[in-house]
Amino acid sequence: MNEGIPVRTFKQSINSEGSEYEEDVPEIGMVPAFIMSINFIIGAGFFSMPYVFYHGGIMWGAMTLILVTLTLVITSNWTLETCSRAQALDTVIRESDIPDLNFQDVSIVGRRNNTFGSVNSRTRLLKPKYEITAARKFEFTELMEVFFGKPGRIITASLIIVYLLVTLCAYATIFASTWSLVIPYNTSIHSLGLCNLSDYEGLLPGGDCLNSYRFSVLIFACIVIPISAMDVSTMKPFQIALSFIMQFTIGVGIIHCIYGLATGNIADGEHQPHPTRFFAFDFTSFVNMVPIVVYSQVLHEGIPMIAQPARDKKNLHKLFAGALSFACTVYLTFSILTALRFREDVAATASLNWNVTRQPGNPMLIRMISYLIMLTPSVVVCSAYPLCVITMVANLGLLITGRDLSTDPKYKNKLKLVGCFISIIPISGALFISNLKTLSKYAGLIAFLLIGFIPIMLQVQSRRKCRRVFGRVDAWIEKSISASLSFREEDRMQLLDKYAKLRDVMTMTPYYSSWWSRTWVVAVVTVICTLLFILGIISAFSVAH
Repeated sequence: MNEGIPVRTFKQSINSEGSEYEEDVPEIGMVPAFIMSINFIIGAGFFSMPYVFYHGGIMWGAMTLILVTLTLVITSNWTLETCSRAQALDTVIRESDIPDLNFQDVSIVGRRNNTFGSVNSRTRLLKPKYEITAARKFEFTELMEVFFGKPGRIITASLIIVYLLVTLCAYATIFASTWSLVIPYNTSIHSLGLCNLSDYEGLLPGGDCLNSYRFSVLIFACIVIPISAMDVSTMKPFQIALSFIMQFTIGVGIIHCIYGLATGNIADGEHQPHPTRFFAFDFTSFVNMVPIVVYSQVLHEGIPMIAQPARDKKNLHKLFAGALSFACTVYLTFSILTALRFREDVAATASLNWNVTRQPGNPMLIRMISYLIMLTPSVVVCSAYPLCVITMVANLGLLITGRDLSTDPKYKNKLKLVGCFISIIPISGALFISNLKTLSKYAGLIAFLLIGFIPIMLQVQSRRKCRRVFGRVDAWIEKSISASLSFREEDRMQLLDKYAKLRDVMTMTPYYSSWWSRTWVVAVVTVICTLLFILGIISAFSVAH
């Protein structure tokens, strides 16, 4: 067995003690996988979009979101390509029996004259192709270790853990601020007060509103901590139900905005409507918008978790491209209509705009719709929270042990316990901060690295390493064939059959490869991500609108 990252076969896995065990990976259909992807994407960033769209310019916000989505569709596809290349390396390294050939040797065979074709150019039209398998999951962090060594694993795992902690804290903040605004705790508990939108303009509300906010955080903990101990496959009914509720509620909000615009009911109807700012541009507000737009489309660190149990591995690229495109469509429709309807009065947390229409004096149907729309965040974050916790636990294991413990039955219950414990940490942080804009801005900065630069680095390095490793293995095959001339015919045929299978693997190309896997596309995406990241840095040091 090679040293470094434990190598698992497609039908078996290696546990921490080195013994093999059969791994049973429950499958899920493409529809549940799509729904899980949507729930993973649409989270905290969604509720800040109408606010930043209006103040940064609606047209510029829409153009930025479309550009970011196209870029992330490409980088998500590169993540899948990298996973499939890692599995090809898994097979070749394990079957070639070269003693010093392992995942950790990033600088394997650096000479140009010992490479084996081009993974994406020379072999583009060859069949068959290889794809991700159910029995071997390469976590996002593990991919960095495969192609960049231990430093890549440590840096990536640390980024993901910090990002997820901030994101989970934002989820708890969204839930608690909504419930403390909507639920009349003061009617039953004297020390709890009903909050107003103005209470959340600072870092934390004050007085009895703070008690209501923290009580809501406790309710959120009681809901999501037990769910975080569930397996991904057992979450399927829960995810599907919450997804339909979420999409229905967003649809109701869109219809309500259209109705308000059609009837002239702009904002609360108590003043002349403000300008639409559709074509307006404000640089400070625009740069504050960029990290939030990126933050709203984060999916990549969850791709391995969703891809492993998905049944149709050959169409995973279409699955994730469709999920990102669907989320983009929802964002555009909801953000533009909400910004046009509420305009200058648009709240930083979009669903709270309906606080006015839920007040007594409005028709009962309108009040019911307003309550439904305002409570949407609690539905969305409750569905996304456990997925993020599972991803964070897997990356924490990779950071500490260097192994993906989530596929080892020995650690199954232990990881669930760790997940429950970790889920408490961001909830505790939410007790001391309720400002969603601040959390979203800094989470967006980390997201630039995770969904932009890291997939670019993996795409370039994975192709480079495959060429080098396959070149070394091909040279080894040639020498072995020459040495086998003295073997018995039966033994020699077995060796030749083995070498033929190895060369089949080395001349395959990922199902997920396409024209946007070319070098010039990598260069263009790198330029776009760099420009967006610079704007995100400017946003981090600017004063939010």
